[in-house]
Amino acid sequence: MKIGDIAAPTVLLLLRAAEHYGADADLLLARVGLTPAQMRDPDCRIGLTELMKLGQAAISHTREPALGLRMGGMSRLTDFGLPGLLAMTSPTLADAFEVLARFEPLASRCYRGQSTWAPQLPAMVFISIAPYNDYNMFVVDSLLASWQALAEALTGETDLVQEVHIEFPAPAYQNRYQDVFRVPVSFGRPENRLLLRPEAARLPVREAHPLVHQQLLALAQDRLRRQAVAESFSGRVQLILGPRLHGQTPSLEETAALVGMPDWTLRRKLKEEGTSFQALLDNMRKELALGYMRDTQMNFGEIAYVLGFSTPGAFQRAFKRWTGETPGDYRRRIGLSMHR
Repeated sequence: MKIGDIAAPTVLLLLRAAEHYGADADLLLARVGLTPAQMRDPDCRIGLTELMKLGQAAISHTREPALGLRMGGMSRLTDFGLPGLLAMTSPTLADAFEVLARFEPLASRCYRGQSTWAPQLPAMVFISIAPYNDYNMFVVDSLLASWQALAEALTGETDLVQEVHIEFPAPAYQNRYQDVFRVPVSFGRPENRLLLRPEAARLPVREAHPLVHQQLLALAQDRLRRQAVAESFSGRVQLILGPRLHGQTPSLEETAALVGMPDWTLRRKLKEEGTSFQALLDNMRKELALGYMRDTQMNFGEIAYVLGFSTPGAFQRAFKRWTGETPGDYRRRIGLSMHR
């Protein structure tokens, strides 16, 4: 299962951050099978797996574990493409964050995480891509730091953030967060949040332009519709299921409500594409399980919990059905140490 993709500007932003520490951008691209020509293609989409591997390669080369924080701090509105331009012309900071989240799929799509604007807090929230490892912590770092950088660029103000919540445990470079955010940062929280001061959300955007904003909004809505049509219905369901497949098993009825249709219609549409809700869920679990077994040191009980299995035994039986191997045999075969 493809976990998602991003537009080239995000890759270019990562490369700019790595170059800040003396890395060679072309060599980093080559290490993960990408080319400079792809970065010049406005329609190019890069798989998130490649982004995470590129991030890990950049961190290893620069020896800068907090590279994601630097990447986010260097963000410009234009790095977010059309959603960034929409934010730039929005009336208020709250409006800007709302369109950044709503039109995020134009710049980045992830089956295991998505950004949302929570006006009641107010906060930008990134729903989980857990479990975390060296491949993906920098993604959260860069998102949180970029939101702060964009908020300051949009309003011309600082001191906008009240608190930062981060889902993963404090990393070895945890002191760097205070340097970037200058507010309390807490780890091991239920979700990733950049919590704004209440008055900050109401601040006007410096470049607000109602007419241009409406023109850009119409363009973004059209592109989002075209993107939805181009995607399979199964892919749209995966986008909804992915972030919620974390310690629970979303039901058909819950998923149908999130898609905005009766459950019988959801069944019919998936059948028309030659699949079913259970088959889709099972395949997502399989692909995610293989990734966790290969790329993390999570034990079997942790993987079972994350994927919504009732017991580790149920997970191990499913894994044997998927692969013909027990989880332990699979890990031994691929050369990873097993931690039960």
